[in-house]
Amino acid sequence: TGDLRMTQQSLIQDQQKSHLKRTFRKDLESDVTMRLFTQRPSPISIPGRDCKYCAQTQQMLEELAELSPKLRLEIVDIFSQPELAEDEGISRVPALALGAKGKGKLRFFGMPGGHQLSVIVENIKTISRGVSPLSMATRKGLRSINQPVQIQVFVTLTDTQCPPVARLAHALAIENENITADVIEIEEFPDLVQQYGIRSVPMTTINDLTYISGLKSEQEFVDKVLRCGVRYESKSTNVQTEDNL
Repeated sequence: TGDLRMTQQSLIQDQQKSHLKRTFRKDLESDVTMRLFTQRPSPISIPGRDCKYCAQTQQMLEELAELSPKLRLEIVDIFSQPELAEDEGISRVPALALGAKGKGKLRFFGMPGGHQLSVIVENIKTISRGVSPLSMATRKGLRSINQPVQIQVFVTLTDTQCPPVARLAHALAIENENITADVIEIEEFPDLVQQYGIRSVPMTTINDLTYISGLKSEQEFVDKVLRCGVRYESKSTNVQTEDNL
């Protein structure tokens, strides 16, 4: 609705909209639902409930959804519908979830603008077509994951090395139901920057045990995911550790 928009100026440029329309017309097959977790703007300021980018994020995703009849946008207010946010483990806003409802396999926290919009577009195409961008060797290896893996990729909207890492993490989550991949825009969540001691992007954490700095090859990245995600049956207790990189 118009009252939720902080600005009437289009957030996706006309030229980009034309390009995305053509892309979606060519590449989308089945429908894709985007779920935006947000909060309604309040006339009074409530401590702890400020959301600087919620309105712009909603506007951007509304503009994106208008570019194809196969795209749907569901909007969830985390304060009026807390059970829906809880179902998907969403505690920060704005958050965009893609994938099967209730699982929240692929999430983007923050406003998916700049270079990160391409990550969302590629995810939409992958989910719609059901064709993985991963190599056959990676897909085969991921079948051995038998315990939950939480990948967090910390990004900015302007760094060009961030999209390939974000895209890879999300592709892994599409491929294996044990994997949840969160891409987090650090400028909107400075508390996480402090918590994880992030000094450069992209920075990836896996189960809060393994830290991967910068851009890595698919094989290198997947090897580290497998080390955290495969539980081997053994008589002794298996402790998963990984040196920080």
